[in-house]
Amino acid sequence: MNRNLTEILISVLMGALGQTILKLGANKLGNISLSLSNIVRDILHILIIPEILIGLILFGSSFLLWIKVLTKSDLSYAYPMVSLGYVLVALLSKFLFNEPFTFNKIIGIVMIVSGVFILNS
Repeated sequence: MNRNLTEILISVLMGALGQTILKLGANKLGNISLSLSNIVRDILHILIIPEILIGLILFGSSFLLWIKVLTKSDLSYAYPMVSLGYVLVALLSKFLFNEPFTFNKIIGIVMIVSGVFILNS
């Protein structure tokens, strides 16, 4: 497998995992207003939730790896691969949050994967 492709897929995977783990943390938050009068309190409340910190670390790592990818790959090659993150998030959401996995989602996933394959073949 092409080294750039490996780095792209790792970055996409970390981004999707980060998003999913952030959702786990967000489920623990309850209501936050992020109003000017409560912003500091709300940010501190957000940052003490372990899942949110882990999600941010994964996002940050994904971002740094993505910057590395962009130094070595054509954007028109690398960027369509980001859409694979939607596929991963849909699958993770089904198993972790019991979100519906409808026929339309399956068709959409097939279209995304097909599109990525066509764009990069």
